[in-house]
Amino acid sequence: HKSNAATPKTTTMRRKTAPLTTLVWLIIAASILLSSVLEERSPIKMMAVATTSPNEGCNNNDNNDDQTCTDPSTEEESATSTTTKQLSPSGERLITSTELASHGIKSTESKEAATAGGHTIWLSILGRVFDVTSGGPSYYGPKGSYNFYSGRDASPCFHSGKNNEEGAAVNLEEWEDDKHLMSVYDWSQFYEKHETYQFMGVLINSKYYDENGEETDVRKDIVERASKAKIIADKEKEARKKARLEKRKADREKNMKK
Repeated sequence: HKSNAATPKTTTMRRKTAPLTTLVWLIIAASILLSSVLEERSPIKMMAVATTSPNEGCNNNDNNDDQTCTDPSTEEESATSTTTKQLSPSGERLITSTELASHGIKSTESKEAATAGGHTIWLSILGRVFDVTSGGPSYYGPKGSYNFYSGRDASPCFHSGKNNEEGAAVNLEEWEDDKHLMSVYDWSQFYEKHETYQFMGVLINSKYYDENGEETDVRKDIVERASKAKIIADKEKEARKKARLEKRKADREKNMKK
């Protein structure tokens, strides 16, 4: 009888123990999960994340312990700034005398070498730079009549015809006869309107354009004086033409009376 009574009692105890064990394991699992969450949201962990996240754009150099970190937005802004610095306020490319000189043709070169390897020929007049490669070596090459003008600004020479260093160094702004300035300005307009010559930019740090590509007072004065002289010259030309026509008419009438 005792053995028969013990069997149900043991079974009951096992049934009571099973839920208790399950509950313990659930509590342990919840504790582990809660601990994990708290660790992720701890101030130390969050500070570490905040500190390292900006370095996602870093370039690590295996041969150097230093890191160079760059914010992509800063790079883009810097690139835009660099491009802007290469242009004048009016959007014209800024060209240095060194860059201009690199597009010159030495008088000792051969015609073949003048444009070999895609070498382009530039010249400047009143600070305006033009690609005149289409003119070819026959004009700007070693034996060309305009060779001296390549790779430099020799504005005074366009009037004086003194194609040498001395002629190029003349201060044309000091010329008293504005018609001489008009002659140079007319040449500049020839290059501006040419079908194949290409405008490249402005010559900075010159008497015509400052370091920012702004037109200098010297150039403004030259252009103003030349423009006024052009107007006067055109009026004089028109008056001479009118006088010639009137003379021809008078001569015809005189011959008819005879």
